[in-house]
Amino acid sequence: MRHLSKYSAMSKGLYTPEGRKGRKVVVIDVRPTPTSKTADIFIQVTPGQDFEIAHVLRCLVKNIRLEGLIESSLIGGVPLSQWRELAEIMKQSHYGVVMYGIGVTQSRGKDLNTEEINTLVRELNRYTRFYGIAMRGHGNVNGSNQVLTWQTGYPLAVNFQRGYPRFNPGEFSVVDMLNRKDIDAALIIATDPGAHLPQSNVRYLQSIPTIVLEPHESLTTPWANVVIPVAPAGVGAEGTFYRMDNVSLRLKKLIDFPFPSDLEVLESIKKQVMQLKNSS
Repeated sequence: MRHLSKYSAMSKGLYTPEGRKGRKVVVIDVRPTPTSKTADIFIQVTPGQDFEIAHVLRCLVKNIRLEGLIESSLIGGVPLSQWRELAEIMKQSHYGVVMYGIGVTQSRGKDLNTEEINTLVRELNRYTRFYGIAMRGHGNVNGSNQVLTWQTGYPLAVNFQRGYPRFNPGEFSVVDMLNRKDIDAALIIATDPGAHLPQSNVRYLQSIPTIVLEPHESLTTPWANVVIPVAPAGVGAEGTFYRMDNVSLRLKKLIDFPFPSDLEVLESIKKQVMQLKNSS
């Protein structure tokens, strides 16, 4: 909620005490948004062409000739000349940041879209300093990615079915596995699939045993088979919180809560599973 005012180009920093002055904000989106109203440049694109846009920007940054395209050719519904202007703005900046939303992983190309954006950022670092940040939905969404990365080497879509971690977005991602109906039971922690997953995924989850660890009522809890109330992190339980820029913060417990933490519940479940396994 405070990203725009505290951490983005709108805020003042150690080397930028003037704040917004001297900075340029470009918003690329399929529709006008509150953020686009604060931008210097708003580029409205047609949906589903994230890969093409990132690829053309890469080519323009590297001065690669685009065969068959002229300045009036449309990429994502926007003339090539406008993308060329944006590429020059990015190359001439002293320090730039590409902040991209999770929507790019849902359009055609999926993980290839983010791969192309990250490659664009690498190409820009030949000319200036550039950084890429995935704009996530909720607080500490980055936490699970951090833990999976230092434990398995992969940030998401990790499968342990064979006894070792395998990584393949598009195959082991939750939406894809639910689409294929590969899952026959679900343990849901710190998220609300009823509010965020496609309707077909939600309907399938409602047809299989579903266990939810949740500190408050959500769109998922009414239809879950088992709901285990837990203490909210950073309020009733301590732990480590990862910001979107990968900075870790230690959160203290503020008050006593009548429910256990997520960690305590998971440890208890693991203990029971091990006992059942040893007795069988």
